[in-house]
Amino acid sequence: MKKKIQKLAFFTVLLCPFFTFGQIEQFSSLSTAKNDTDRATAHQALNDFVVQSLNDALTTDDLEPLISNWPAGNITAGSGIEKVVILSWNSERFDRTQDYGCFVIFGFEKVGDISTFKWTELTHNRKEDPTNVERSYRADDWPGAIYYKLILTHVMKSPVYTLLGWEGADGQVTRKIIETMIITNDRIRLGVPYLKTEEGLKKRHVLEYGDALQATLNYEADQGRIVLDRLAPSDPSLLGATAFYGPTMEYDAFVWEEEKWVFTKDVNVSNKNESNKRNKIYNDPRPNTSKRSN
Repeated sequence: MKKKIQKLAFFTVLLCPFFTFGQIEQFSSLSTAKNDTDRATAHQALNDFVVQSLNDALTTDDLEPLISNWPAGNITAGSGIEKVVILSWNSERFDRTQDYGCFVIFGFEKVGDISTFKWTELTHNRKEDPTNVERSYRADDWPGAIYYKLILTHVMKSPVYTLLGWEGADGQVTRKIIETMIITNDRIRLGVPYLKTEEGLKKRHVLEYGDALQATLNYEADQGRIVLDRLAPSDPSLLGATAFYGPTMEYDAFVWEEEKWVFTKDVNVSNKNESNKRNKIYNDPRPNTSKRSN
């Protein structure tokens, strides 16, 4: 056993530079792609790189360079067997629609002196409707997002993970999303009915607003709530046309109460500037000029 551990340590030393260099190279290829064909090729190459990296990582120590150097959506919550890491990214097509990639890393377990893990790839299905708040999704029919916050709560001691995400949609609207996730028998399920609204229990919540605008969706850990902008059209006659929706400077929230996220209207948000600053990085990851991200 002693020799095996030494061998693993030596392998990790060799693996770390490969992870770092590979990530830089793959993201660079994606960001500099000149057309949709090159972008799709680079997107798949990055996906293949992550799969290979996860397969090559024999322990959590081997895995660390991939996580710590990941430049896109990179979120973690929990510890021990409840720990979950989610790595995600997007690539934007010429028509401003999005392709997404995502990997959920979980099942962290220590066996003797070695820590192991499991992982699942979320496969983006462009045919799915990300605004459907009644749907649950499997790992192979995921509607796509870049995730920027992961919140761990519990229902009867079982972990429930809540994800906050950015969804670039198209050239007319942008979305921010709240969705819940559970892991049962190593299977990922997205969209669990833990969001209690005035219309009943929902499986996700979607903010959809004008592409040129920004909207806040932020977790305040000290108050156990997810704060969100209330959106409205720029003119009452545009009701329902979400491309003309934007923040009203009023805030609502989902508050964790009795093992549910309970929708609460008209919440006070103190120190708004700092709250928005913390959320700014994922107001819109695309440059203002070209509106294109990875």
